[in-house]
Amino acid sequence: MTTIRNLSAFVGAAAAASALGLAALVSAGAANASATDDMFISVLADQGIEAPSTAEAVSTALDVCALFGEGEDLYAATSAVSEYTELGLEDSAFFVGASVATYCPEYEGAIG
Repeated sequence: MTTIRNLSAFVGAAAAASALGLAALVSAGAANASATDDMFISVLADQGIEAPSTAEAVSTALDVCALFGEGEDLYAATSAVSEYTELGLEDSAFFVGASVATYCPEYEGAIG
């Protein structure tokens, strides 16, 4: 069974990967929505997570942000992603971390 500690490790790895990608975009002056979305998809792809479409992945990522905004915790967000996407818990945790780092870094405290 995957524990919260294990989920946190996957979330942390995703957050770090996304943050590095965002830093590169910002320093290059290319932090528009499309470039940010492309970077998010790239981080997922590097982990072996294939999104059905960019729009669907971004929508799900924004739903993750909304869950944290409603006071949900890491496990609830990871479970929701897993249920909706049919990803395993580890990939769902990675997705949650990448989502937070990319679209709602104000919730980074909730994932670490």
